[in-house]
Amino acid sequence: MSTIEQRLAERRRQRWLRGGAFGFLAAIVGAVIMSAVFQASGGRFFIVESPSMGQTAPVGSLVIDRPATTAQLRTGDIITFHPPTAPNGVYTHRIAAITPEGYITTRGDINGAEDGWLLTKKDLIGRVTQIVPGAGWLIRAVPYLLLGGVAVWVVSRSARTSARRAAYRIAGYSLVVSITAIILRPFVGIRLLAATADRDGAHATFVSTGMLPIRVSAVDGTFVDLVSGQVGRMNLSATATDAHYTLSSIPNLSVLGWVIFFLVCAIPLLWILIVGLPPRTHEEAL
Repeated sequence: MSTIEQRLAERRRQRWLRGGAFGFLAAIVGAVIMSAVFQASGGRFFIVESPSMGQTAPVGSLVIDRPATTAQLRTGDIITFHPPTAPNGVYTHRIAAITPEGYITTRGDINGAEDGWLLTKKDLIGRVTQIVPGAGWLIRAVPYLLLGGVAVWVVSRSARTSARRAAYRIAGYSLVVSITAIILRPFVGIRLLAATADRDGAHATFVSTGMLPIRVSAVDGTFVDLVSGQVGRMNLSATATDAHYTLSSIPNLSVLGWVIFFLVCAIPLLWILIVGLPPRTHEEAL
């Protein structure tokens, strides 16, 4: 490849990278503007942090609220509110009942009993109009990805050649994504809801808090398959070792799911093999 061809290829590569960066920033700015307009009209966004709504709104879901009066609500609606016992807290639960006086009783879908309070219109934030599973994880990841991406961009600028700079950035961005996933743990997780014991042994009730389907296994080989937000129960009577019980969880994907998962993980390598790094010029080789 001649020097002119190398320069043209590098210019095309740089235009593509600048276009991608501009598109990413434009998407963020557009999302911020849309969010500001939505909130100015009374709408609200919240990220689900507890599993009380089960599969309806798993941990990491984004719930979108619109203003509503108590007269507009019906039993079965999902609402967001400030509980009277914790005015600074924010809950998203389903309406279990509405009294003739307008008091509202709520309950989480997987909770064993109704909430211990009666809500009034002053406690109400809004009625949930849309639930987007997983979107909350992405929103929480944005600050980590932006800060890490900027750091990688700045550090990689010190590379002596464009080939090294591109390689450092691919590796750096991959590392930023990996560290973000380790910090937030959005893919696989379980949370213990209850543990009981009787003469037959110990029993555990738990819920999946990650986005991926999982298999929760005990040391005796029994297992429970769960999807995001699903509740499972396991008899631990045969898994005790010195009065300790061990459970483990792993992704439980189909063959196609595993293929997609590994392809996503291999994106940096595929980038190098398919797109290719900038060709080394004679001066870079020296």
